[in-house]
Amino acid sequence: MPLIKLIGLFITAMGIIVCVNPKVMRKMMNFWKQGKRIYLAGVIRICFGVLFLYCAPMAMRPNVIFILGILAILGGLFIIIRGPERMKLILENLSKKPDNSLRWLSLIILIFGALIIFSA
Repeated sequence: MPLIKLIGLFITAMGIIVCVNPKVMRKMMNFWKQGKRIYLAGVIRICFGVLFLYCAPMAMRPNVIFILGILAILGGLFIIIRGPERMKLILENLSKKPDNSLRWLSLIILIFGALIIFSA
């Protein structure tokens, strides 16, 4: 389970960093909008989902990790099916949000990461 906890720690750290400096999230969005990188994001989410499903039986809260794995796979498929053009529009709209909106989003990211850590 250390790998799952490490992923949760990374997600939690990203939530904290974005809360302190929302420009970091805008830079990440700009990175993923370039070329076909959005497909890589989808593949990474699917891989994380498969990893979560594989590790779920060994977790402290297997149902939570299993559900998060399913959601990660569905999220990755959503990104791939929607395609780069539609996902770029979503990222562009999100990057235009004010800093306080991105800070609220970062709190959701932080909570999500903490959920992974405590469930793994």
